[in-house]
Amino acid sequence: MVMDHPGGNTKSDIVYEYLKEKILRSEYKPGDRIVIREISRQLGVSDIPVREAIKKLTSDGLIETKSHSGSRVAALNINNLEEIFLIRVELETLAARLAAKSATIEEIAQLDSLVQKMDESIQEKDICEFTRCNREFHRLLYQASHAPVLSEMIENLYMRSENSKMIFTYDPERLRVSNEEHKEIVAALRIKDENRASELIRIQKENGFKVVLNALRISRSFLGG
Repeated sequence: MVMDHPGGNTKSDIVYEYLKEKILRSEYKPGDRIVIREISRQLGVSDIPVREAIKKLTSDGLIETKSHSGSRVAALNINNLEEIFLIRVELETLAARLAAKSATIEEIAQLDSLVQKMDESIQEKDICEFTRCNREFHRLLYQASHAPVLSEMIENLYMRSENSKMIFTYDPERLRVSNEEHKEIVAALRIKDENRASELIRIQKENGFKVVLNALRISRSFLGG
């Protein structure tokens, strides 16, 4: 496959996005080997951009690279995830509070548009589209804090923990509840209610992380881990 360069992205950027999506969509699972030569052949690039992409994904915590065993999708460590989730709750709550103070009319309109798209994806039972819009909603929400260092920290922790959801089965009813919470968050931003916005994010994140951790513990017990 000959790769294009959309938006001026380098080959390394494109390989990075390709591998990241494969991991986050559970097409590559924890422990799976990432063979440079195979990826190069699949994407029609040399080994160099693949190595660069793997190096970045290793920094993100999605891939583990060892000198004698090569690169593999990072294993899930529940203790590490608990710590990451604890930090994410605090940082994302702070970001929502700041967003309620700083979000522009245009940013709130973008968030509202994503909420509508999530409603449509629920009706159409398009889980992939819901997941994409949900991810974009939270990314834009935290960017609306206008605190770039905070947003970068959240993004880094997101990348280090999001593959934990690869064993998580989405319940359509839970998606509906989640999007109702999104609507309430947008409403809080409109009236600059910092306490309400931060409270909603805290509740949503604590509940969501608890579900993921419980699912991981159950999975590990079944697998004898």
